[in-house]
Amino acid sequence: MEFFLVFSLGIAVSIVGVFIFRPNLFTRPNEDYAMLEAMIEESISELEARQAEIIAEIDEKHRALMKLQEQIIANFLPAHVQSPKVTAVLELMQQGDEVVTIAKKLGLGLGEVQLIAELNKDRKPLAESD
Repeated sequence: MEFFLVFSLGIAVSIVGVFIFRPNLFTRPNEDYAMLEAMIEESISELEARQAEIIAEIDEKHRALMKLQEQIIANFLPAHVQSPKVTAVLELMQQGDEVVTIAKKLGLGLGEVQLIAELNKDRKPLAESD
């Protein structure tokens, strides 16, 4: 029994000694992440700037490709070769008519007019490109 008391007392003194000599041993250190946050915010702003540059480049190349497409179409598909149906749909769309109205005026199917409109949405009617 005597040894048990001495042993228990030794453990208690050891535990108290650990808390006295190393008080921060069982606590989390309070680390400051302000520098890391600043670095991350700076990286994000750099990425956003680069993204804007890339989008501008893509838009510029898209415009150039659209001009090239118009030139190719003008060279290889003159106005007299294009279907009169397509020309009529594009002219009515240019005037601001709705798809349903165009279909009724020309006696075409709604899907056909929608297809022509979708395929030619970024292009002027070929009759005007001369």
